[in-house]
Parts: sequence; structure tokens; C-alpha cells
Amino acid sequence: MDASVAKQLRRVRTLGRGASGAVVWLASDDASGCLLTVKAAGAGGAAQLQREERVLEDLCSPHIVPCLGSRTAAGGEYQLFLEFAPGGSLADRAAQSGGRLAQPAIQAYTRDITRGLAYLHGRSLVHGDVKARNVVIGGDGRARLTDFGCARSVQPSPSRPIGGTPAFMAPEVARWEEQEPAADVWALACTVIEMATGRAPWTDVGDVFAAVHKIGYTDEVPELPAWLPAQAKDFLRQCLARDPRNRPTASQLLEHPFLASALCDGNGNNADPTKHDWTSPNSTLNAAFWESDEDEDEETSERAFERISSLASHCTDLPDWDLELEEGWIQARGDCSRVSEAPAAMLTTSFALGCEALDAAAAVVVVEGRSAFAT
Repeated sequence: MDASVAKQLRRVRTLGRGASGAVVWLASDDASGCLLTVKAAGAGGAAQLQREERVLEDLCSPHIVPCLGSRTAAGGEYQLFLEFAPGGSLADRAAQSGGRLAQPAIQAYTRDITRGLAYLHGRSLVHGDVKARNVVIGGDGRARLTDFGCARSVQPSPSRPIGGTPAFMAPEVARWEEQEPAADVWALACTVIEMATGRAPWTDVGDVFAAVHKIGYTDEVPELPAWLPAQAKDFLRQCLARDPRNRPTASQLLEHPFLASALCDGNGNNADPTKHDWTSPNSTLNAAFWESDEDEDEETSERAFERISSLASHCTDLPDWDLELEEGWIQARGDCSRVSEAPAAMLTTSFALGCEALDAAAAVVVVEGRSAFAT
């Protein structure tokens, strides 16, 4: 993005917050009327955003949210500019659909995510944290991968930090062995389960460490949604092979009947009648319904209560690791590295579009050294 344009940005409203201190907000360029997403962090979180920018600046795919540039604002705040995705995240979409998505939407979105992963893996990159919160819907209705804070290159190195959200970790990641493209394929299956059920896998296990032990050191796999058709269950079983060598690649999965039969138009784009073609507002007049942050302080508590109540209405009393930090958990902060060889122990957060009231987003656990569950 041109530096002169960046100076004309006006904050419209907050889209999300992270426990690490980073904030995601909607911005408007007053000169052109364009809207974009700004991911901002203070000096302490700037390094993580800079690493994310280095990943994104070399990528160009309709299934990955584009990076538009960056700047260091007054006071040392680092701002990463991303294309605005008016459809929100897949988690938001599922909540709006009564807690889960319909089969045609699941197929179409899964195909989009798989195409994005095939592109990344072809460029020797691993996303590292695939889940519904990290997939957004662009103005063309296609699903796009976002939040590359834990992305990493595929290269031999025992010192690379391993990260991800516990409920979506592959067995080899839970055992601190490796995090290769096959780990993204496992997480893809977990994301399909999340779209089909409205919740992440393993939420029947009350303790996160017990769940990580179950993932890494037993023969269990996530329970498949009973209502999905046979093709979908076969797709999930292949992705959830406990041995990463037995999982198909993302490119191979695109040939699976579950994805090959997804609805599309003549250009290969989503043609699911249940999905929207989201039209992004192109000026502050069109975007009046976003409300300016300048007038929202008095309503914050009420909107927070309504938002949390809405989310809770689609859940049981079981813990949802992707949305909250349970009482008694110890919260740490840090950053993930894209290609950095420096070891790190950290917990990061992902940003949920439209969930401005949730200061503690999805917990991302990283364990340094040998797993505490090794036997």
C-alpha cells in the first residue's frame, strides 16, 4: 500500500482483539472510500506481525487473504494491512446458521481451504493453525486462509518451534516430532468436523493436557459427525490417518469425490445456493452500519454480553478451547515464527472477525523440548 494512502486511514470499528495485545480493526481510506482490515500491535508484538507479513508478501492465491502492506504508526504501533473479508470467519458463518453449516456449504468451503493448502504446500509452507476461526469469506464468497502467525517453511530443522491450537493438532505435532504439510491435512479434517458440529474436536475431554495426550499417545481419532454422508466420512478418515505418511496430500484431496462433487459454476467458483456473494462497502457512507469506535464506548458492555450470549447459545457446558480460557488455566504470551530457527515457548491468539468483545481468543499452545506426555 502506498504510504500516502496509509496516512489517510480512518478507524471505523474494532473487529477483534487478542490476549497478546494485538487488535484487528476495520479502516477506511477517506480519499478512495476503500475499506481494509488493519492488524495492529504495540512494540512487543511487532516482530510477530512482521514475520506474518514476510510470509504473505510472497503469496498470491484467491484462497489466501492478501497483504496490502504495513507501516509503523505514531507511538511505535506496527500495523499490517489486509484485504477486508466482509463474510467474517467460518466460525461466524456456522453460528449464524444455527451452529453448523449445511453439507453443500461444507463441501464448497472445504474445497476452497484445500486449494489454499495445496498452494501453500506447493511453495514449501505449512499454515500451522488451520481452523474455522482462521478461515474468512471474501467478497466473492470463497473461503480464504488467514492468520499466518504460526506459518513456517518446510525444511529440516530440529530447533523450529511447533505451534497450533490443541484441538486441531495432529498426533505427530502433539508428540513434538514434526509439523509438515500432513499436519495441515489433519487440521483440515478437524475444521470440517467443526463446520459440521459447531465445535472443535475433543471438546468432550475436559482437560486440555489430557486431550493432547489422547491425540498424541493413543490410537483414537476425532469422532465423525453421524449426519455426514459416506463420501464425507471417507474423506475425513483419510485425512485423520494417525501416521502422517498415510494421509493424502492437499492436491490429492482435491480429486476426492467429496470435493469433486462440490457445487461450482462454470469458472470453478462456489455456486452453493446457501452462500452469499458478500458485497463489501466501498465508502464510509455504505459502511454506516459498522458504527464508528468513537461512539461505542457506552455500548461495549451490552454488546459484549449479547455477543457472548449468542455464542454460548450454540454450545453445551463442555469447554470450548477455541473461544475461551477456562478458569484455572495459566495464560502465557509470546509469538510464533514463520521461518525463524530460534526456539520459543509461547501461546498466541487468533483473531475472530466480528467478535470485538472477546479479549481472549483461541488458545494456541506451543511446547518447547520433549513432550510432557512422553512415555
